[in-house]
Amino acid sequence: MMKKKKLLLLVLELLGVAAIALGVVFFQKRAADQDASLVSAEDTARRYRPSITYQGKDYPLKRNMSSLLLIGTDNFVDDSKQYEGLPYNFNLADFLIILVFDHSAKTVTPFQICRDSMCDVKTTSGKIERMQITLAHTYGSGKEDSCDNTRLAAENLLYGVPIDSFLGFTMDAVPAANDLVGGVTLTLEDDIPELGENYVKGATITLHGSEALRFVRYRNTSLLDDNLRRMSHHRLYITAFTEQAKNLAAKDPDFTMRAFRAVEKFLCTDLTVDNISRMLENINEYEVRPAVTPDGAYQEGEQFAEYIVDDHSLWECVHSVFCA
Repeated sequence: MMKKKKLLLLVLELLGVAAIALGVVFFQKRAADQDASLVSAEDTARRYRPSITYQGKDYPLKRNMSSLLLIGTDNFVDDSKQYEGLPYNFNLADFLIILVFDHSAKTVTPFQICRDSMCDVKTTSGKIERMQITLAHTYGSGKEDSCDNTRLAAENLLYGVPIDSFLGFTMDAVPAANDLVGGVTLTLEDDIPELGENYVKGATITLHGSEALRFVRYRNTSLLDDNLRRMSHHRLYITAFTEQAKNLAAKDPDFTMRAFRAVEKFLCTDLTVDNISRMLENINEYEVRPAVTPDGAYQEGEQFAEYIVDDHSLWECVHSVFCA
């Protein structure tokens, strides 16, 4: 009798465990179904695309990978001239870098896009037109919809590579973020006499406040291709900033979230606080690889300068960073 009772209790325990397991699976599935219902079929297909096609051949994408598009915007008219209710805004996407996280290799690779790159852009009317990628952000309110449109344009440029999330920020955030790390120290790679006599090639300088904003903003508008030089300044600055931020975070675990809170008012993103926290942890823990950016050539456009991205160079960059 005792053996039968023990056997019965064991069976009941196993049935209980099975019931709990089935319950967990059921609720997980229901939660996943609810999440899926909030995302369109088109967006789901874009996010979970297993491969991309180049010249008629399919190339599988890395599986354990995520990406974040950083969008730095600047006004091309004064704030006082912004108008409510318009189907567009006056904020250009001047700074475009995709942070590509390879969670298997534990690396982060910045993929830089020239703001004048010609690509397919969706307008507010829904029509697709070929124009500079910087203009994609002007279609919409200047908030999440504009950032999402810029992400779509970047995906169009990169052969349909899905970009998971975006984080837009006004360039006004630069001085605040810069000073949170105590100023950014870097060694100049070229002469920039327009910024001061100390801005000479090989000089090591520490940027504070508005100096940092002037450094990342400056370009000689009389030169057709001077944005390429400005992009090199962006790469130099973000490398130095990231290293200093990582050093501070290593000493103070609360630094990254405290810094995020300090610049939050300048940001626009589709990430949750938990998402941002995990990404900041990854940046602190992963190896940050040198930035990649495709070659190309500038030409005079009808209204603005046009950067024609070299297809072979672009594919080499996309394949090396995103493909398995």
